Amino acid sequence: MSRKARIAARFGAASPNYDAAAVLQKEAALRLARRVQTLTLPAAPRVLEVGCGTGHLTRALAPAIGGEWTVTDIAPAMVEECASRCAGAGVTARFAAMDGEHPDLSTGGFDLVVSSLAAQWFEDLPGALAAWSRLLAPGGCIALATLGHGSFAEWRAAHAEVGLAAATHEYPDAAGLARCFPPGMEVAITEEALTEPFAAPIEFLRRLRAIGADTPAAGTRPLSAGQLRRVMKALTRQGAASIGYRLLYATARRS
Repeated sequence: MSRKARIAARFGAASPNYDAAAVLQKEAALRLARRVQTLTLPAAPRVLEVGCGTGHLTRALAPAIGGEWTVTDIAPAMVEECASRCAGAGVTARFAAMDGEHPDLSTGGFDLVVSSLAAQWFEDLPGALAAWSRLLAPGGCIALATLGHGSFAEWRAAHAEVGLAAATHEYPDAAGLARCFPPGMEVAITEEALTEPFAAPIEFLRRLRAIGADTPAAGTRPLSAGQLRRVMKALTRQGAASIGYRLLYATARRS
């Protein structure tokens, strides 16, 4: 099974119980939705959402800006869960399973491509953003939330203390993310820190597993049971009571 297939399978398996553990993911989606509402968009925009999950962003944003929505996720089970929850909330959209890194849509002309906490899983973010830009109508926008450099600092520090390297992904800083967009786009990026508290260090891993976000970065291997115990003890010694996330919010307009 390819890494991308494993990611889709893990998120798909987590879909029925995703919302109970995805507190930070919901908050990021709500904050992105508020930012998108400040953009200048047509009265009834054509919108493509990439990486819908269970629909936190869809349900927050679609009623606010209206329009014609195409809602996608790489995990078919997530698409089904999102469609069910959106129907219950009165949100009408077209739903489809799709690899957002390589969109296979027959038509473009979208006024907005929006995505919350999906892009950090991409293998080629500049390539994905170039593909998204080609789907935009003139003057269309890309708006996304993704993880930035400095995320999981406590987790990385605990690994370093015991001589290990964390199997987490490498995330760009704001300048690096800006460079991922195609030339000629008007890009604006804001950054903020969010923390996810826990009563015990193992809760952090349990939450990642509960939302399906525990696939290690490419070229890395999961910790053995013994290594995991050492990392948990290091987190306890450090007195860590939360894990920090650096959230990057980017908007880019096609001229």
